[in-house]
Amino acid sequence: MARVCVDACFLIGLYDKDDQHHDTSVRHFEALFGEESARHQLVAPWPILYECLGTRYAKDPRKSILFTQHWDYLNEFGQLVLLDDRPFRGLQLFEHLEGRNRALSLVDRVLRAMILGRERFFDFFLTYNTPDFVDACQIGDIPLINQESAGESYGI
Repeated sequence: MARVCVDACFLIGLYDKDDQHHDTSVRHFEALFGEESARHQLVAPWPILYECLGTRYAKDPRKSILFTQHWDYLNEFGQLVLLDDRPFRGLQLFEHLEGRNRALSLVDRVLRAMILGRERFFDFFLTYNTPDFVDACQIGDIPLINQESAGESYGI
């Protein structure tokens, strides 16, 4: 069983039927975490939950129901891992406020720090925002799953 860290764009696509990545997110979810899959673990860092479960999401009960169903299912089969961001957020906030490095959101900075850290918290990273993560994934030796990966074996 592999640990697949997901970016907010995957979750937003999964729960928003109007999102451009909805169909791809549904295929990824079924292939990686669904009943017919190898039941890999979905690793969700706290920052992506804040990003995904914002005000617009909270005001749409349909998204909330589907989210709850998926997360209850993942929890039931031991497939859900919530990843604490505390070891990463302080330095990343400082660098963000100082304007260091690239123009990235604080969420993306924290995710990149997790990918580049010494400890390996996950085996794969799923995002549709490839340009902001491809270099970190290559350096951190974390295979990247993106919208072009749909339907493939993912190398898992």
